[in-house]
Amino acid sequence: MSDDVTSGPAPVSPARGITGQVAANASLLVAVLVYMGWAYDNALYGYFHLSPIDLNVGIVEYMLVSLTLFRPGLVVIAVGVAAVTAVGTWNLDRTKFVLSVASRAGAQASSVPAVWRLIPQSDTERAQAGRRLLIAAGAAITATAVTLASLASLVPTSTYVTLLLLGGGPLLLTWPTRADRHGRFPYSLAIVVAAVCALWAASLYASSTGTRAAQQFVHNLPSATSAVVYSAQPLALSGPGVTKTRLPAGSEYHYEYQGLRLLTIRSGTYYLLPVGWYRQFDLTYILTDSAQIRITLLSG
Repeated sequence: MSDDVTSGPAPVSPARGITGQVAANASLLVAVLVYMGWAYDNALYGYFHLSPIDLNVGIVEYMLVSLTLFRPGLVVIAVGVAAVTAVGTWNLDRTKFVLSVASRAGAQASSVPAVWRLIPQSDTERAQAGRRLLIAAGAAITATAVTLASLASLVPTSTYVTLLLLGGGPLLLTWPTRADRHGRFPYSLAIVVAAVCALWAASLYASSTGTRAAQQFVHNLPSATSAVVYSAQPLALSGPGVTKTRLPAGSEYHYEYQGLRLLTIRSGTYYLLPVGWYRQFDLTYILTDSAQIRITLLSG
């Protein structure tokens, strides 16, 4: 007989598993940050009929912009979710205190015949009751979410609430059967749905924040950075508050345009707005420094 013992598959290192989870979550976080940054810039510059793609905004800039969207309240919520999730792994239901409280509560409830019939008597019955409760709650939440989504065009509803229910309902519905052979696919699909709903909500939040930032920029337009344009040839610059002055003969530039405000600069290209910009007269001027045009920036 051979003394060799066939070894089974090597156990997965805990450190390797944690590294894989961190890498996967980091990749997802980067994708969310980039998408939120794009949604914010698209709403902000789209207010002035510009596209982030035309402005050549990069991935790093998208991420930096999206980081400014996180408020302390969102961080507190994330910490709360992490704390609640961590508490679930501490097996507090097995401590002496919790067991004694549960025993006393069960003894008092058992004295009532109507309640006694509803209390599971064994661990198996309690597990089955918990599974049924989660499935029933998930089904109810999912049905409510589908109903709200169907009535969204008729009844004013909160999109964030609908997305929360759409993402959470299927997770609760499929959680008890996630380990079953036929329950793995529905559970994985529920995770995808929850991720899409979370990304959708993040996009809505970033877009609404970008739109508010654009409206605030217009409100403070008179105090924004002023741009004075000097040109050798007359330019078709007009709009509320824009003035044109012909310079004296012999000047390098013959025309001066004032009453313009700087929206942004991208690779030597200036995006300017008239100081009296409004939605019904929403002109955005795009100028590039050249031998024929010089742009000077001043305080608003």
